[in-house]
Amino acid sequence: RDTPTLVQSPARTMPQMERRTSAAAVRVFLLAALVVGGSVAGSELPALGPLRGIAYGALPCTAQSCGGQQPSEDMLLGGYAKQWGPEGRDDLAIMAGLGANAVRLYHSLGLDIEESHAGFLDHAQAMGLNIMAGFHTYGACPGFDCFDTWKKAALQGFRQGFAQSGEWHPAVAALILLNEPDFFEFSPVCQPSGAWCRVKAALSALDGVLAAEKEAGISAGRVRLTVTWSFGISTSIDGQVTGPGIFGFQDMVAGIADPQIAHYTPRSTQADLQQAFSTRWVHGLNTQSPWSFVDAMISKNYARFLPVPWFIGEYGANGQPATVIRSDLQAMQTRASEGTGFLGTAVFQFQSAHWKGGSELNFGLFRLGSDVLGETGEICDEHGGCRTWPVHCLSARLDWLPGSLGDRAQAVASA
Repeated sequence: RDTPTLVQSPARTMPQMERRTSAAAVRVFLLAALVVGGSVAGSELPALGPLRGIAYGALPCTAQSCGGQQPSEDMLLGGYAKQWGPEGRDDLAIMAGLGANAVRLYHSLGLDIEESHAGFLDHAQAMGLNIMAGFHTYGACPGFDCFDTWKKAALQGFRQGFAQSGEWHPAVAALILLNEPDFFEFSPVCQPSGAWCRVKAALSALDGVLAAEKEAGISAGRVRLTVTWSFGISTSIDGQVTGPGIFGFQDMVAGIADPQIAHYTPRSTQADLQQAFSTRWVHGLNTQSPWSFVDAMISKNYARFLPVPWFIGEYGANGQPATVIRSDLQAMQTRASEGTGFLGTAVFQFQSAHWKGGSELNFGLFRLGSDVLGETGEICDEHGGCRTWPVHCLSARLDWLPGSLGDRAQAVASA
């Protein structure tokens, strides 16, 4: 098997990976990086910003639609420990070895699975990785009122390891309440169609989480709150801002100031919502575009939203060569270090979504290889069917993409 070499960088030891890299070889390079490069691993986690995150939704399926039996998308489950943990592929350590300081997650809360999540959170803490835990965006929200479902999900999360001694688990740095809820307005049940559906969902989800914290006696601590909007062009609910992603930033400003603009009556006091927004909120968006374009669209118009910071929840870099990805990440790191409101980015994503196929294969730092390390634990699907899945080795070369478009992991490692 190919073994990667290590290239010294002024910033840290960088892994220079061969085009085909086994999981065992990946672990060789990252362990050397942790020792030689001095990466942080321990209980004291770095600040959320400058954010160098990686999005993680690594389903083990190699077949499209997972052969008709899709396993849970909650990657924190103990059944996936052979993927993310030290007894297997150790994806979390690989991310730390790539220089990440955060992991952006989806479906971590809200799938109503009674299983501990503490193992994942503990290992992330040991690796020096902040966790940006995502709620299951498609939970039940009758009339786009997500309060009850999000409150229940948060309370369940506290029982499953998200809480320790009256506080959020030390690894948890942010909660992503919803992912791209702007698409709610196109739902046939959003009548009359409009921005109120997405804004009501966001406000009520926030309200539900605050109520859960209060009921369970969990202090806010350092945990930030956010919604990640799409980079589609839209107009804010109050008509004040039009543009990609940034419309959602103004949605929240207007909705917090007057929840009735979205036909929502908070269960918490408006003062509670305003306090959470002013002290804990981070604006977020997802994008496939290069940083230069995102910077031009957002940064020049961002002064009105300060001092609330913003971040990129998914930097997709769709169709971009390794040189562009590397320079973009370097430029974003520089901007985030300036303290001007931009926190940083999460690269989309750790592993290609083989189970989705199509254009989703344009993303991913790694693909699943043919070699198998072992098997997951029992993972159940939404219908209650449970089974184990192969834990595949990783390859750092997306060989279905031409040229350096397939060298995404190397671009991140060298940024």
